[in-house]
Amino acid sequence: MTGFPDRREGGPDGDRAGPAEPLLRQPPGYLDAPAGAFAQIRRRAARRRRVRAAGGGLAAAVVLTGSVYLVGALTPHGSDDLVSPPASDSLTSAAPSAPAPTRDAAPVPSPTVPDGRRSAGARGGTATATGTTATGTPTPGGPRGGASTGTTPRCATSQLTAALGGGDAGAGSLFRYLVLTNHGSTACHLTGYPGLSLLDPDGGQIGTPADRQPMSYAAVVLRPGGTASDTIHTVNQQGTCLPASARLRIYPPGDTASLDFTGQVTVCDGLFTVTPFVAGARGNPPS
Repeated sequence: MTGFPDRREGGPDGDRAGPAEPLLRQPPGYLDAPAGAFAQIRRRAARRRRVRAAGGGLAAAVVLTGSVYLVGALTPHGSDDLVSPPASDSLTSAAPSAPAPTRDAAPVPSPTVPDGRRSAGARGGTATATGTTATGTPTPGGPRGGASTGTTPRCATSQLTAALGGGDAGAGSLFRYLVLTNHGSTACHLTGYPGLSLLDPDGGQIGTPADRQPMSYAAVVLRPGGTASDTIHTVNQQGTCLPASARLRIYPPGDTASLDFTGQVTVCDGLFTVTPFVAGARGNPPS
């Protein structure tokens, strides 16, 4: 049997409707939504969205916490030292700044060097018959020797006697004291460096005159019979040496006349310096 029996003419689904068809197949009807139903649906949807958002944030926090923990656990531990926070500015004290030098400050004298460690002055000084100007620094204040120069004249060569005094040695250096004595009847003063040369037996000059060893100095007052001295610095015989002197020639400070006197000094390695005069017969600085 083929076909659809219900489709035959006169059947329930045929082209003709039966008398009960209107009653049994009424058109569908739709009920209206209850009042407030849509608002309740929107509230529930918003609540679900908030719950989903809160759940997502909580999940993100859990993931972040776990990541931090894993990073800390997997990172190799270094030193256990605690890092202190930086000190506050209130605990930091600035170092006091040194006062700026004033223009009117007095010159500072050169420091005194112990015997055996005296440094030679720079070469270049030359003694002449007209005397020399000392390269040292005059010391502020009064003269040495216990008296004021006031009206005390400069010592003339004619009232002085020269001689080699004692000496000292140390660290390969030799120090001889050149002593000037006032044999006159009046006081006089000496200030600064002498001119000094070495002479051979025939009176010829050996080498060059002594250089000035830079030092501070002051006037030295010599009463009758008083003495002043300086220090001749050479080195022990080593390297290239000049012939030993038979005599020495000195030009007192500020005078053009000279004094020749007996004395033996040997210059080696070109070191030959002299200091300014000080009171006494023990050299400069006194030994």
